[in-house]
Amino acid sequence: MNDTKTASQQLADAIKAMESAAAQVESLKQQTREEDLATVKRLITTHAFTQTDLRGILKAKTASRAPRKSPARRKSK
Repeated sequence: MNDTKTASQQLADAIKAMESAAAQVESLKQQTREEDLATVKRLITTHAFTQTDLRGILKAKTASRAPRKSPARRKSK
């Protein structure tokens, strides 16, 4: 029996391994997220950070505005 795999079999195995690794990474991210969030909350409380202090770090949710219209020009006679 021949133990060598074809290129397509190797590719299929590599894709399965990649999907498995991606799932494991997402699982570990979710587990560490709660711990990291607790750490951030503790640090914010300890140092009394304000929204202004964290403005450059956090994404601000801003209402989307309609584009500004240029003022109407007066017609010269």
